[in-house]
Amino acid sequence: MNRHDPEVAAAYAAEHLSDVASAPGRDHGGIQSVDIGMSVLKALAVAKGPMSLKEIGAACGMAPSKAHRYLHSLVAGGLVAQQKRSGKYDLGLFALRLGVSAIRRIDVVNRVSDHLEDLVDQLGMPAHVAIWSHEGPIAVRWQRTADSLISPDVLGSTFPLLRSSTGNVFLSHMPERITQPFVDAEIRKESELEDAITFDVEGIIRTVREQGYAMALGTFVPNYIGICAPIVNWDEEICAAVTVVGRLTRDPEQRRAAAMRLTSFCKTLSAATR
Repeated sequence: MNRHDPEVAAAYAAEHLSDVASAPGRDHGGIQSVDIGMSVLKALAVAKGPMSLKEIGAACGMAPSKAHRYLHSLVAGGLVAQQKRSGKYDLGLFALRLGVSAIRRIDVVNRVSDHLEDLVDQLGMPAHVAIWSHEGPIAVRWQRTADSLISPDVLGSTFPLLRSSTGNVFLSHMPERITQPFVDAEIRKESELEDAITFDVEGIIRTVREQGYAMALGTFVPNYIGICAPIVNWDEEICAAVTVVGRLTRDPEQRRAAAMRLTSFCKTLSAATR
């Protein structure tokens, strides 16, 4: 079954909605109120149109009075909107923005992936695509060379902001209020290591912004270099980052040539997102 097909996905969600609705009764370490709120949102998402309070309650397996309390909070948060005339509920503006944001991220990743193999062939270096997640930068695409020794298990891996080139790029383009907690945690962890590095955070940001890429020389993966460049949208906000990986033994001129090619690659794709 292809769950990426919108109609199939909707049917699948509807079929399994009863499982979601019953989630609050299961102890899975989550928050009950969030689980219940999600069941309401999913009911609206798979519906063909606006729903009445009674319909939402029936779809979620809860009394209308209970559904109303959750709808009140969801309306306040912009995730749900209530029609003035009919009183029915539908997905709100913020839910639309979330969906659009998710689609844009996926669209960018797919666009990069379409050209990633060519980049890898040109440079003779494996590459991965990363996006920002609640755990920091995370690898979502991987393209290896024929003789690549690095495991494709890199998919789903997260990257530190200070030790990795991928992290350096996100550090230099994400808002400080988002990156600072990660930086603080990494500095604390670094201080406990025997080979601790003293990072010049402002210097990293300045250098990456000036040269357009980040390069980590064995600080993240021993004996390997990572070169990373950002893909940004029309508002100069980072959408994704592309990193190529090579042996630390590479000649400095080869590293610079790879960095220039990668930067050009990402600039071209950035222009395509605008």
